[in-house]
Amino acid sequence: MTTTTAPPTYREQALALAEELAGQLRDPASLPQADHGTGPDERWKVSSLASGHAGIALLFSERSLRDPAERLTAHRYASLAAASLETQPAPHHGLLYEVAGLGFALHLASQAGGGYGRALAALDARAGAAASALSRLVDTVPLGPMARYDVLDGLAGLGRYLLLRGLGGSADMEQLLTSLVGMTGPADHHGQRVPRYWSVTPPNWHPATDPALVDHGHLNLGLAHGIAGPLALLAIAHRHGAVVDGQREAVESLVALLDRFQDTDEYGPFWPPTVSLSAFGNAEPGRARGRTAWCYGAPGISRALQIAGQAMGRADWLEQAHASIAPLTRLPLESFGTEHWSLCHGWSGVLHLLGYFTDGPHAAPVRGLRDTIAGRIIEEFEADGPPRLQLGYDGLAGGSHPAGFLEGTAGLALALNHYARPEESLPWDIALLLN
Repeated sequence: MTTTTAPPTYREQALALAEELAGQLRDPASLPQADHGTGPDERWKVSSLASGHAGIALLFSERSLRDPAERLTAHRYASLAAASLETQPAPHHGLLYEVAGLGFALHLASQAGGGYGRALAALDARAGAAASALSRLVDTVPLGPMARYDVLDGLAGLGRYLLLRGLGGSADMEQLLTSLVGMTGPADHHGQRVPRYWSVTPPNWHPATDPALVDHGHLNLGLAHGIAGPLALLAIAHRHGAVVDGQREAVESLVALLDRFQDTDEYGPFWPPTVSLSAFGNAEPGRARGRTAWCYGAPGISRALQIAGQAMGRADWLEQAHASIAPLTRLPLESFGTEHWSLCHGWSGVLHLLGYFTDGPHAAPVRGLRDTIAGRIIEEFEADGPPRLQLGYDGLAGGSHPAGFLEGTAGLALALNHYARPEESLPWDIALLLN
């Protein structure tokens, strides 16, 4: 009598892929760096939480929950990030960069095994001072770029770091929240009244960027760079008891902006990535569904709205969040606008975010979609073979993939681990403002 072995499930395959990726990252000395040049402005690319050593440390801190020996690998990566920070004359302070980013990595390492108290205290002071300086800038100059308030560089990410570190009652945090509340107020811009969350710069400087966005800026709706980030931060702060005057009203104002510019196509409701000045004034119809990702559109905005609904006790916002997820279960995968497996704008970010909607009114199709996406990621790696990895953000050799957290394999491995074993995970997605 012969027996057959059942094929591995997607979760088993996800764990196997995550293990393979971790194996390629285990030795920092064997990981080649991309060609970024040697200037001080390039050092963040190999040290930051987004693309460098600090972000890879997250993966091994999480893995140390199951294998304490992985703590040493996490420490090696964190040490490299710290050494780089000491040589930088003007580091970035944002949550996904060098100062708060290293602090976040060390905080998770301390959760996994203790230590780092003195280093964390120093980084907390630097992050708080940066938040205070940025708040003063925002209060003084009514309009500016989206980096002033976003998750990666700005006040939303810095605020989440301060909350994580138990500094929600600090003067720096109070000033930060007051500034974010004030940004819901109006400012004059090219003959129109716009919220102070208006970005005077375009979402990117690609040659194909809409000239209207280059000339007059835009309102960014996404979670990474747009108003969904401050919405999530203000709601999370409220949940933690960090509250200033007007905070609830500011949350309501940001939700109202998302309501105003939500559109509908044959699959259901969606949010465009940006709003031009003419569209802001005229609410122009016919906007196209943009990317489905953490950074833009659902499910990133959906999660911010869900957090706000939970924090403020608004069942209608929770219903709206779930309603924005339903179209994704009907949308063909080729229409997601998702061309990569990364956390930021790729499949692993969608996979992870959908995990927050597996117990709602669309639970069964959402779970099915997660399995489909996991299968797509696994099939891509099976077809292409083990990826060639490089540390950094751009300047990668042809055929190589980034090794880091936000757009690389460390983030993918974290998402795959959480998909397969959600009960055994550190809260690494705080860095994405998901909780």
